Amino acid sequence: MTTPKLSIKSYWIAGVFFLVPLIICLTLYSYVQNQLPQRLSNQIQLSGSLASQDFKRTVEKNVEALHDITERIEETEGLYFQYWKEDAVRLLKQSASLEFVEFINRNGIIEDVVPFAKNRAAQGLDITKLDWRYGDWQRTATTDDVNITHWTSLTQGGFSFLIDIPVYYNGSFQGTITGGMNFNEEFNRLSSYLNDYAIKIEDEEGTRFYDYNNYDLAQKNKQYIFESNLVLDADLDESWNFELTFANPDVIVQSSRIADYALICGIILALAIGLLKFFNSKARHATKIALKANKNLTILNQELQQQTEIAQNAAQAKATFLSNMSHEIRTPLNAIVGIADLMDSEPEKAQDPRYKALLRDNSKKLLGLINDLLRMDKLESGSAEVYSVEFSPASVIENITSFHRKRIEEKGLDFNVNIETKSKSFINGDRGKFEQIVGNILLNAIKFTQSGSISLIYKEYEEDKKLFTTISIKDTGIGIPKDKLSTIFDRFTQLDTGIRKKHAGGGLGLAIAAKLIELMGGSIEVDSDEGKGSDFVIHLTFKDLHKKEEIKLNSKLVADLPPLEVLIVDDNKLNVIILTELLKRLGLSSDSAKNGMDAVNKCNSKSFDLIFMDVHMPEMDGFEATRKIKEEQPDVVVLGLSADTTSLSISEGLESGMDNYLTKPIDKGKLIAILKEKFKKPSPRKAI
Repeated sequence: MTTPKLSIKSYWIAGVFFLVPLIICLTLYSYVQNQLPQRLSNQIQLSGSLASQDFKRTVEKNVEALHDITERIEETEGLYFQYWKEDAVRLLKQSASLEFVEFINRNGIIEDVVPFAKNRAAQGLDITKLDWRYGDWQRTATTDDVNITHWTSLTQGGFSFLIDIPVYYNGSFQGTITGGMNFNEEFNRLSSYLNDYAIKIEDEEGTRFYDYNNYDLAQKNKQYIFESNLVLDADLDESWNFELTFANPDVIVQSSRIADYALICGIILALAIGLLKFFNSKARHATKIALKANKNLTILNQELQQQTEIAQNAAQAKATFLSNMSHEIRTPLNAIVGIADLMDSEPEKAQDPRYKALLRDNSKKLLGLINDLLRMDKLESGSAEVYSVEFSPASVIENITSFHRKRIEEKGLDFNVNIETKSKSFINGDRGKFEQIVGNILLNAIKFTQSGSISLIYKEYEEDKKLFTTISIKDTGIGIPKDKLSTIFDRFTQLDTGIRKKHAGGGLGLAIAAKLIELMGGSIEVDSDEGKGSDFVIHLTFKDLHKKEEIKLNSKLVADLPPLEVLIVDDNKLNVIILTELLKRLGLSSDSAKNGMDAVNKCNSKSFDLIFMDVHMPEMDGFEATRKIKEEQPDVVVLGLSADTTSLSISEGLESGMDNYLTKPIDKGKLIAILKEKFKKPSPRKAI
């Protein structure tokens, strides 16, 4: 019997399914390419405006500090003049830009300078003989204004800006308090946040006194250069020229390249959609042929009937799954694309927190669904592994319930949590999978409960160095029909399906939880009444039980730690400050690196005993940095430190060479226990 070929209509439909997404991709690509120059120009103007204001404020802050000395002298009618040098010494310690402070009397003679040793050559200098200097200085005396010179070669050597603050008391001009300032160090600190930009600053005579990221090698297109005049004193003609641009000369090409990659991905996606439609038509065509053939069969044995029924169920499950996945993927994806279009068409709304929240929520939904699919595939293929990290199950339960409490209460539900344990036992086990199990069951209860309450009861007890745990999650939701209780842990199974389904999701949550429980050697039970609610009970046993020592920050602990060379690697400065202060309380000083590349460079020039390594950083992440550092310094202790507590990140961190993996916010007790274990002070030798 000859199999009929597909109709021409099927090929045309598949072609339409390919062309429509392709046209959309090309339209979006053209729009992005047209908008790219303006977006980059706006970016450079905004960044330059903010940076120039920061630079100007830095100069004004230093001038204001110098101005305080003259105000004290004037307020005391000269009585405070004898103490101005003490003020100057204190100011030199506080200001990184201030190099020296001097007093020039009313006759233009430098009477005194602080510090004297480095600047003795300037002592007694008569500035009336310096034409370029005396005119502006004398104008300061008559107008009572601040005067800032150009970038000046100093008599005592070096270069600096001279800032004159006039002093008046007893009704007349007495001279100026003059400071020599070099702002490079503070400018570099400000520029450290502008790694993608190059900066050039010139004084009023065109002398370049500050350059960041090699401005001469930066891009030269004037459309992407921000230029501003920084007026710093009363003479409007004496202003600094500030320029900022992209440090990468190929920034335009690279930005355009991203759009090219997106176009390529879009073309591939369009092709995939067209092929899926084609194969779907082909499958439907084959199904029709099979049904026609089945009509011609008159004699079927029981086994063949059973196999046919199984095949039909599988086809139905596949169709249901494809329909469900199409809906679940398209819903957040359409929201993301729609919001992105709105933000592009109305740039002023790009910072609207509502749009950001919608983008974030829909992205999380899409990412969660894809993660569930990948996780389920990994579990069913047998490639999932159980990792071992130290944690307290009771503490994890507290974190999970605290995280979901707001969402539950926003639905108007009561949330009752009861943790029945005398002390929070610590075990070595797979924390990520434990969190996934409890989180999935709790999310299932939240999703299917519209009124009433949700209760979580956690119990644990110890026996034979094992920890036995029981978690009960009970809700007053829609319940489960008795005939479906045996299938709720099957993948892609949901109580409501089809176009009228009320609850979102891919039907993987309970299936993943059941697989993880099986992988960890536990069990799960469910009791449910339709329309009244459900009760899920999880039993898990952990073998590696141990007691955790209660540790307090005290002087004895400080004495128990030897001096250590410590490096903190984190791109978040606040995190560095917090950890630095904690280490100070332990008697440890530390250095810091802003990313993995910076950490590797520092380790190449210096040996460290202990490194705290963040995971997600620009330029080089914590995993790659750990591998490179361990190749050169295999004995250094590297502690991963991240807010990412997923089992994937933990396992990758340990595989990269990290000695342990800590989570943010840091558990001080656990940190101290690790430090005491890794860096015990050797016992003093007894005299023989």
